[in-house]
Amino acid sequence: MDRNKNKYMDETLNLKSFYLRFLKKIWLIPVAALIGALIGAGIYYLVTVAFGAERQYEAQTNFYLTYSPEAYITNENGGTMIDYYNSYSWSKLVLPSYDVLDETMKILEAEGVDVTKEEVEASVSADVPSDYRFLVITVKNTDKELINKITDAIIENLKNFPNVSVMHAVDSIDVISRSDIYLEKVDNRIVTATIFGAALAALLAFLIVLLLDAVDDSVYVPEECERRYGIPVLGVVSDKGNICGMLKNELTETFEKYVSKAENAFFISTDSMEDYERSGKDLDVLKNVLGNGRSDSVSKLTPMEVPGKELENYRKINASDGVVIGIPMGKKNGAMIEHIISQLKKHDCPVLGTVIVRADEKFIKRYYGIK
Repeated sequence: MDRNKNKYMDETLNLKSFYLRFLKKIWLIPVAALIGALIGAGIYYLVTVAFGAERQYEAQTNFYLTYSPEAYITNENGGTMIDYYNSYSWSKLVLPSYDVLDETMKILEAEGVDVTKEEVEASVSADVPSDYRFLVITVKNTDKELINKITDAIIENLKNFPNVSVMHAVDSIDVISRSDIYLEKVDNRIVTATIFGAALAALLAFLIVLLLDAVDDSVYVPEECERRYGIPVLGVVSDKGNICGMLKNELTETFEKYVSKAENAFFISTDSMEDYERSGKDLDVLKNVLGNGRSDSVSKLTPMEVPGKELENYRKINASDGVVIGIPMGKKNGAMIEHIISQLKKHDCPVLGTVIVRADEKFIKRYYGIK
């Protein structure tokens, strides 16, 4: 047997076998999705609420601007002074200017408000809707009282702005409305975080199941066993001996072909290192299945634990006609199976065949489409 080519990790995934086994584990996907959803929502809550930045308050003041006749005159470039007073200019040029920001600071200092120029500049923003005659000033801060003070100072300052502006484009600025202070609106994306967490966890669960299957050295169907070890599979038996007629006939005939000539043979279950009586129990089930069949060769088999457990076992297999290996279905002991086969070959002991024992009869029937 070329082990390099038949290593279970290099085998092509048996999709049907994987699908049938995955159906038994499919409950893991919704469970993982639920856990992922809780984790996603929890992380979002911790980051944005529990340990997030302090929520800010804000207030808006709407102004109406009356422009001077000069503001409507078209210059040589085809523009007007009104074009200058857009959202960007108000936020980045007008508000931070000496005429507005510095004068606002003077008003605040006169009222004894303890605030820096940088904090005021960071707290105030401007927006001009589609109509250039309307200006919206928004003040944001974590201190509600400071918002009121800054808003009062800006209102007072903007009323005087037409008198100090060098452009003389605005005749007057009047307050239309002033909102109450309210908590800043933020996007609540907890639903998105929950869905993302659920989807990610479900995907990870599926990938983990797929990865575990890729490195699974268990045997589930006869064809996999024969491809992996290059030894004929004589048949399949369940732990209680239940087996359909077709599989029983196959088992009976293969025993006749491969084991009938052996007068002194042993039956070794690959996990009998853990349980001394495992080989005997599996052989008893095999005898019960074949009891009414045409093969009497099974009666010549003697149970034996893994040879290396007892030194005397090597003498016995050397003098035997061969060994039948019992491989438990779904048992993760591929390394031990390879080790046993290797030991038998080293002692020139023929491997007459293998039997998949303790099989899941429902799984086998579904795999082969047996009703």
